[in-house]
Amino acid sequence: MDEVVLIASMATLVLLAAFLSIVMSRLKFPPLIGFLAAGIIIANYLNIDESGMNVVEVFSELGLIMLMFSIGMEIDLRKLKKQGRFAIVVALVQLPLMVIGGVLAGTFLGFDMLQSICLGCIISGSSTAVVMAVLKSQGTLDKENIETLVLITIMEDIGQVIMLSMLTPMLVGSEMSPDDLALLIIQIAIFMVACFTAGLLIVPRVIDWMYKRSNDELISLLCLGGLFTLCYAGTRMGLSVAIGAFLMGIIVGTSRPKDAVEHFVEPLKSLFMAMFFISVGMEVTLSSLADNIVLIFIIFAVFAVCKSATVYLGYWVGNGDSRIGFLSAISLCAMGEFAFIIAKQALDNGVVDINFYSSVIGAALVSMITLPIFTRYADRAFTGLEKHTPGPLKKVGNKLTAIRDSVYASLENVAAGTKEAFSNGLANIYFNVFLLIIIEVLFYFSYDIASEWLVTHFGGNEVWWRTGIVAINFLVLLIPCRGIILSLRMVLYIMDLGKKRVRETMDLSEDETKFYEVINPIILASALDILIIIVVPNNLGTIYHVVVAVVVLIALVMYHLWKLIIKQKGPALPDLPYERKEEEQSPKEH
Repeated sequence: MDEVVLIASMATLVLLAAFLSIVMSRLKFPPLIGFLAAGIIIANYLNIDESGMNVVEVFSELGLIMLMFSIGMEIDLRKLKKQGRFAIVVALVQLPLMVIGGVLAGTFLGFDMLQSICLGCIISGSSTAVVMAVLKSQGTLDKENIETLVLITIMEDIGQVIMLSMLTPMLVGSEMSPDDLALLIIQIAIFMVACFTAGLLIVPRVIDWMYKRSNDELISLLCLGGLFTLCYAGTRMGLSVAIGAFLMGIIVGTSRPKDAVEHFVEPLKSLFMAMFFISVGMEVTLSSLADNIVLIFIIFAVFAVCKSATVYLGYWVGNGDSRIGFLSAISLCAMGEFAFIIAKQALDNGVVDINFYSSVIGAALVSMITLPIFTRYADRAFTGLEKHTPGPLKKVGNKLTAIRDSVYASLENVAAGTKEAFSNGLANIYFNVFLLIIIEVLFYFSYDIASEWLVTHFGGNEVWWRTGIVAINFLVLLIPCRGIILSLRMVLYIMDLGKKRVRETMDLSEDETKFYEVINPIILASALDILIIIVVPNNLGTIYHVVVAVVVLIALVMYHLWKLIIKQKGPALPDLPYERKEEEQSPKEH
């Protein structure tokens, strides 16, 4: 690379980005908009030769690495465990609903399933930097609530990293053979498990040990070396460099020299992050923005409505204050950095076209520009909604709130073990729903590949192979469906004050109770399983679904009737204490 080209390109890019960022800051807009605007101007009005584009590409990749490394270092897993329970509840409620909202919107707009999934993942997160800059300048929320929002955005970042990891085999799957795709999925799984086990358990201790024997500069260089090593390993496994950088950031964030490393990489991050967003803007032309102006505002509207509604719902589920929940929901209506990362990955893999990509960038810009306006008037909007909400709608809301309050009140004085069982039940439901979605997505994209591979290697009729795959799908899906029903049963059991009261209320004998405990979960799980199989498309007629469902159900019912005949009991509900022990209610004074 010619050093003159390098210096000239850097001068042009950095000066233009810095100037536009200063202008945006003076106009009370996030500096990030200046970086994107610089890229759009360069792409449309400046002539950059191939050597200059190579400079941008290299430095944008470094910018992505530094950005994700910094985001990872901001995540303190110990703090999340101690203080982030409410933020985790909000994130667990809103993230899947955001993805579902994006998928439904994409389907309505005529995108295919993979493009719709990409849209759902793109709109699911918020920009921590933009949100914090706007809130601190306006003083809309106090310090405690701002910290809660930071924790929520951190949980969103973690969720979107998981989404990006899951999207990778889908994005490249159309260009790979079934064998290579299966190998890629196995490699990604091994890489992620290794990073979250050995990486978090061993590497931070090694860093701490070496920190005692070195200084801030040397340990920072060591961590940067580990950063590029993990990025390289991630790319060899078929992942984006963003995943490796993020995971290394989490690893360094749990070590002692975290602050020293952050201080060391801050200037590098500022420079190279600007390059990344410039490269994002350079993919967009003014004509594509003008041609897709309607789609831009549709995507923005979907994002703003879904984000504000789901975050508010998360606050409501977490028993948060309604006004604070509304203000927080509006405050998160700025698309996050992952929107650009996921969109660019999809564009590079040919999954989406330039119109889709430009629309996402345009919608993100609109969200960042309008956020200060929305947050400034959010409090007045909440007051107006309270006054003008129709009476019937208020009654429904009050009834739902009363049900929520009764659940929290019933758990307020229960024994610690019972409360923990309730929390574990809810966590199991969420995990099984998440597992269910993953299984169905994998089966949806594997029907064509697997049936084609089976016909090629073993012959036979493709319809019958697809029917067999549906049967396997049914059996695999039965595992999370049964987990959902059993956990829901446990949660309802605890809410209903125990097994004894259930029997008294339903007037069931011991034998009937045994039948109720053994049969109901599997029957309900099978019904849920069948419903999901029918709803998710797989190019098979209804008659094949009916045949599979009837055969599998007969087998399951026969098996469980046999269990009843030999008097083998199913999973019994435990006798959990409802009242707190005396020492829990009145701790001794020391």
